[in-house]
Amino acid sequence: MENAKLHAEEKRQGQRLQEVKDLKKEWDPETVPQMREIVPGLFIGNVRASYTRDILQKNSINAMVSLSTALWCFWGTRTRNAGIPAHRHKWVQCADSSTQDLLVYMNDICDFIDEMASPFLQSSSTLPIEHEHELHSKSHDGSSGALLVHCDRARSRSPTIVIAYLMRKYSATLGDALKFVQSKQKIRPNPNFMRQLQVWEEVGYDIWEDEQKTVPKAAYQAFLADRAALLKEKGLAGNEPLAPLHLA
Repeated sequence: MENAKLHAEEKRQGQRLQEVKDLKKEWDPETVPQMREIVPGLFIGNVRASYTRDILQKNSINAMVSLSTALWCFWGTRTRNAGIPAHRHKWVQCADSSTQDLLVYMNDICDFIDEMASPFLQSSSTLPIEHEHELHSKSHDGSSGALLVHCDRARSRSPTIVIAYLMRKYSATLGDALKFVQSKQKIRPNPNFMRQLQVWEEVGYDIWEDEQKTVPKAAYQAFLADRAALLKEKGLAGNEPLAPLHLA
């Protein structure tokens, strides 16, 4: 009798534990598709949003920057069917880590955003700092499309790139761009990426001394030296595979 009661109690506990796990999964940022407009025509989102047709079409997303460790197979079907052709989708393989160099990609990504931006975003010339404390934004009408920058959780990599873009486009300080994005979206760029944004500001949004991109500016060279030391300390070379190339 006691064994039966014990078994029943264990079963109930197991069911409650599973319910909690299911609830956490339901609200996991990587499970629920999420995106938020930062400035009209430019969104930050998570990986689930990058292949969820309804949310992509609802926000008129017709171009995308993906910052992830691997290619997601859904990008070839759901994302394309949502209206984002391959030539308007840029994938940058990168990790949210203490050694990842995003600076080396920043100008190319910013150029891509400029090229794919809606006419409204292209013509925008001022960062609306006066609204920096609002936790919402007025959506654009969507008639000319919009661009999504996403990573896995919309917390570190994608905000870093959007901040870098706002700094370059509007000649904004790191402080102003960071506060502005924080007013729209809960973000937490890792310390490594915050250091790189400081370098981005110091070098004037160009990390190279020469057009051939062979000579780093002093601030970027200092970052690279510190990164090399950290990689050595961790026993890494910096070119280790980040993940399997394709994710289902």
